[in-house]
Amino acid sequence: MDFDMMVDYIVQEVLKKIELNETAYKVERNRGLVIINGGTGNLEQVILELKKISERYELDIVFSEAGEKIVRKEKFQNFNVIDKFEMETCEPLLKKNDIIILPLLTKNSCAKIAVGIRDNAVTYLISKALLAQKEIVAVYDSCIADNKTAYGNQINFNIEKLKSYGIIFVKSSELSDYILNRRNLEINSLKEKKIITAEDIYDIKNKKIIVSKSTIVTTLAREKAENNGIIFETEK
Repeated sequence: MDFDMMVDYIVQEVLKKIELNETAYKVERNRGLVIINGGTGNLEQVILELKKISERYELDIVFSEAGEKIVRKEKFQNFNVIDKFEMETCEPLLKKNDIIILPLLTKNSCAKIAVGIRDNAVTYLISKALLAQKEIVAVYDSCIADNKTAYGNQINFNIEKLKSYGIIFVKSSELSDYILNRRNLEINSLKEKKIITAEDIYDIKNKKIIVSKSTIVTTLAREKAENNGIIFETEK
């Protein structure tokens, strides 16, 4: 084999490997399960945000009974809508997807999840996701109460309860930004710790760690954070 033929052979082999890597990348796209409840808060914005997310995520869309009646599947015809959604299909969906998105979470579902009620496919799947420590991102818009009455406070307390379970809440206009940009930069798993030590962040680098207002970060932890490029941010 002369020199030119050898070079050509090597180039062809390198191109084959590049093609294989590109194929593997396409297959390994992130996957997300979107649950459509009966909320309608900023619905058009939610659809726009999901379209942005779908450019980099394979999204499966399922509907609650209220979601089917109020929001309607026709609005999501450009997405992969799964028609058969019941308790028996929850396990495969959880295994298939690495993040759960709740863009139209209602006050009713919020209250059920907060107290552990799982009487339908949606609440059952979310409870299973929480037990499996799946990442869950929800949108505030349809489940938050704006007034300061005792009942309004109870509704918002349910959201705080869900946050304590590890569910992340964002505004509808921030959904795609969080999923596509901030998700892998923020750490929320230490939010409920009363004291964060250097040991807690030993292997963490170049991240933003969300902490509660009452969290104490030790001096050694702050020094470690500075060395590791970590920023602490108090949740709002």
